Amino acid sequence: MTGRESTSRRVGEILVDAGLVSEAELQDALRKQAHEGGLLGRQLILSGAVTRREMFEALAVQWNAPLVDLIEHPPQAGLFAAEEPEQYIEAGWVPWRREGDAAIIATTVPPTEEVVDAARVLLGVQTITVRTTTDWDLNQAVEAACRTRLLFGASDALATESSDESAKAGLRRWQIVVPGILVALVVVGCLIDLTVTLVVVLTAANLIFLMNIGFKAVAGFRAPFNLRNKERWATEVSLERVRRGLRPLPSRIADSELPVYTILIPAYKEANIISKLLVNIGAIDYPKAKLEVMVLLEADDEETISAVRRMRPPEYVRMVIVPPGGPQTKPRACNYGLSFARGEFVVIYDAEDRPNPSQLRDTVAAFRQDEFERKYVDPGQKRLVCLQGALVYFNADYNVLTRLFSVEYAHWFDSMLPGLDQSHLPIPLGGTSNHFDTAVLRQLGAWDPYNVTEDADLGLRVAAHGYRVGVVEASTGEEACAEVGAWIRQRTRWIKGYIMTAAVNTRHPVRWFRVNGPLGALSLVALILGTPLAFLLYPLVLGFTVFTYLGVQFIGLDLPEWLIVAGTTNMLFSNGLMIIVSGLAAWKRYNWRVAMFALLNPAYWILHSIAAWRAAWQIVFSPHHWEKTPHGLTEDYEDSAFEGNAA
Repeated sequence: MTGRESTSRRVGEILVDAGLVSEAELQDALRKQAHEGGLLGRQLILSGAVTRREMFEALAVQWNAPLVDLIEHPPQAGLFAAEEPEQYIEAGWVPWRREGDAAIIATTVPPTEEVVDAARVLLGVQTITVRTTTDWDLNQAVEAACRTRLLFGASDALATESSDESAKAGLRRWQIVVPGILVALVVVGCLIDLTVTLVVVLTAANLIFLMNIGFKAVAGFRAPFNLRNKERWATEVSLERVRRGLRPLPSRIADSELPVYTILIPAYKEANIISKLLVNIGAIDYPKAKLEVMVLLEADDEETISAVRRMRPPEYVRMVIVPPGGPQTKPRACNYGLSFARGEFVVIYDAEDRPNPSQLRDTVAAFRQDEFERKYVDPGQKRLVCLQGALVYFNADYNVLTRLFSVEYAHWFDSMLPGLDQSHLPIPLGGTSNHFDTAVLRQLGAWDPYNVTEDADLGLRVAAHGYRVGVVEASTGEEACAEVGAWIRQRTRWIKGYIMTAAVNTRHPVRWFRVNGPLGALSLVALILGTPLAFLLYPLVLGFTVFTYLGVQFIGLDLPEWLIVAGTTNMLFSNGLMIIVSGLAAWKRYNWRVAMFALLNPAYWILHSIAAWRAAWQIVFSPHHWEKTPHGLTEDYEDSAFEGNAA
């Protein structure tokens, strides 16, 4: 059998004749297929009319290609272990047996002439025989046969194939030596002339702090002032569509025109919250026949694995067990899952996330809009390959720490990131609600498992390769960290990752400058590197007035008047500015009860400073150590601010 001798019977007829589905069930599935697109068989499986195996048994009859169980009868050893696993996942078939100049393939897709010819070329044979298998069997066969390649891709592909872009090697020698020399110079300077050294150090600290705060504030103020330009651009794009005889972009893309979308949900030690997964994902307004949800679980996390199995998730949700290996990090798990992704786009959600129902549709619309703009309106525009969804915290009003956390990230996601987007500056991504063009993500090497803020790192790598990150308004509900100890550990990891991301990108500063220009270089220095530095130096800036008073009055220091005035002004102005901009953003996103806690920003930054000094220690002695953030501490807490502002 060559794969061209399939029967003319339709799969629905085969299922009805076999008594597996009723005529009513078939007609209902056909109506859904006409509305949503996709495959009839998937509609029948999702509705529960047939099992996966029953569907593929019917397809085996239609294709005249007997069904083979790849678990009981796995592919011939060594037949495709050296090939890229994504190649077979995308193709929908795998080689099963080979003898001389003939081979047998097991397929989950119709064995058309094109499929058979592609198999003949890839396997280098003249004769191809076809068997049918299920998509579940195919995934398991690829996972078993390509295990070495999959683990290499998840852990070390980026470090091997593009070592300059990986954090695996840690800091370069000069990146450790230079800060050490600066510290030594300060110590020696204090011994030689304490006053002069303090003037230099305090001046530098104030300038760095002012640079970081100024950048964040200006970026945030860009967003509202550019609304008119954004509206004008949208009008121009609409007029261009009319001039070309194209219909305006619909407010809601038809289900039949939506692509397959992959959702990756890495979860580790999350048995306490994983039960919320089906509710949160099930609420997404997207055809389930075009959703591919992978829950990524570590092999040693038996409790969460058991919890997922007890949930008995629907057919569009699949559990993927990530084999043991190092580093055992979230990005490694995401890389492993990405190898099996079939969607045109892929998004990361955490297990407790509550995405706005429209988020996937809004993202598809934004990608399609960008495609049109680059083709017809602005060919020089950088290609949009990632969209960051805003994060909003459902427990914002839980305690003082969650309020401060929510104020900080209201400014980050609702003000600063839109400002960076409209300024065409590189955008450091958050750890969730990142929507990618799947093909480009693979091309870029995906996530760096050795960078503990793999999200921010990937956002900068997107920019370094000449692509663009944008923002999408539809938000995702998350849990703000509610315990100080857990918050310190979480923020230590984030700041350490920022330091490492800055170190990776400054390995070749000339190349970064050439690709991203002076504003992009400013973004790298003022935001990615400037944020950790500002946190490290914050005690000097905050304590400047007290230090000056004690020093002048009791120690006899003779500090210049200009430094006293400038330092005090900087402390008051910078803190005041951040209180205003973050408070306004929080008021808009939540309410005044949350926004008023912006007044405590100066105290909140002391916690940042503690985390920053922990990060500075770890970046030298344990750069890849991952301090996991516990979730579910306030999972059952509902706040009216989230319900009203999760748009």
